[in-house]
Amino acid sequence: MIIGEIGNNASFDLSGLGKNFAAAREFLLSGGCASLPVGNHAIVGDDVFVMIQEYTQQEKEPAYEAHDVYADIQLVLQGSERFRWGLGNPGDLKGDFRPVTGVEKYVEFTLRENQFVIFFPGEPHAPGLPEHGPAFCRKAVVKVKAG
Repeated sequence: MIIGEIGNNASFDLSGLGKNFAAAREFLLSGGCASLPVGNHAIVGDDVFVMIQEYTQQEKEPAYEAHDVYADIQLVLQGSERFRWGLGNPGDLKGDFRPVTGVEKYVEFTLRENQFVIFFPGEPHAPGLPEHGPAFCRKAVVKVKAG
């Protein structure tokens, strides 16, 4: 997991993680997320794409997930979002999604506008949690094929 912030002079470097992460970085620095409508948008075919999401978060039990093929770069565009990252028991693979159960030890953190987190394949995480009660969130989830 990596946590960071994209500012006016962002200088985070993901190129050491491979060409797909470099393409994701360039896309995020371009500011292109702000004007995209909700839905999926290709950046580099199936290797790098972005899902723009908008929703009102509700208090709920954290639902952990992990992925085998894609890393997630989750960037909050408006509002805030609370996340958990921990260790657990991955379930059966459905596409690139594995539900994770038995998470007893975790780290919890909140991201605000222009802050991001990268979850690598195999890392259980629970997104979509409100910071303080029901709240609107708009975010970009850049899916980056690892490898």
